[in-house]
Amino acid sequence: LFPRMMSRTSAAVLLLALPAASGLAPASLRPPAQTASRAGWCGLCQAPQAPPRGSTGDAESDAEVARRRAEYLESLTPEERQKRQVGLAKRLSADISGQRRDVIKRKGKRTERKTAAAGRGFGVQRSLKYDRRPKPSAPCGCGSDQSYADCCLPQHESGVCTDPEPAALVRARYTAYLYRLPDFLMATTDPKGDEYQHDAAAWKKSLLQFCDQIDFRRLEVERAEPDADPPAVSFRVSFVQKGTINLCDAVERSEFARRDGKWLYTRGDVRYEAPRE
Repeated sequence: LFPRMMSRTSAAVLLLALPAASGLAPASLRPPAQTASRAGWCGLCQAPQAPPRGSTGDAESDAEVARRRAEYLESLTPEERQKRQVGLAKRLSADISGQRRDVIKRKGKRTERKTAAAGRGFGVQRSLKYDRRPKPSAPCGCGSDQSYADCCLPQHESGVCTDPEPAALVRARYTAYLYRLPDFLMATTDPKGDEYQHDAAAWKKSLLQFCDQIDFRRLEVERAEPDADPPAVSFRVSFVQKGTINLCDAVERSEFARRDGKWLYTRGDVRYEAPRE
């Protein structure tokens, strides 16, 4: 689009401005020559520079060269002028592309972790954000018809569930799977329960892999038994395994324990059924 958008006047200005560094433009358009004894990054002095090609170093001679160049450009036919503009645009585009490739090479490969902090030792590695949490004002993924800020967000930020009903922990744990929050799932699992794992790194890795393999669709809390021994919640989760078209419902009855005013998940009995219409 660049050659088509240029008018005849702008094309003449471009043709006169681009060769300024080569000495074909008037002296007033060229940048001042660098002086000798100017130190570079290596602390070495640069040698005096010779006049650019096509320039005699004399202002009057340079003006004469510019005048003849302008006359030459005026003598070109529209087809020749357009061909020249296309060639200049291609060379300019090639230069820009080369600069972009150099920048990409300098940036290097992006990873999920940042480099260690400067200084001695191993430094501190900080993980980039990898969860899928929505904005606080967005609807909560548990289906409670409330915003994320008014529903599961406070529990995800604090890492505990102090709600009077254990169903709140079911909703918070479901959205933790949905939003890829393994730390909350690990923190709300009872250390005395069947699902607790002592190898935290391997546990976190398995939870992330599970979150990446499952596309969670819907949560339905069917029955809550806060006064049972132990307290339990029955619910249904609709999901699809990524890469397949197999829609399935997991029907589970989870048991919980309340310790120091906080709900913890202990164990669950699950079965799989065909999805409801």
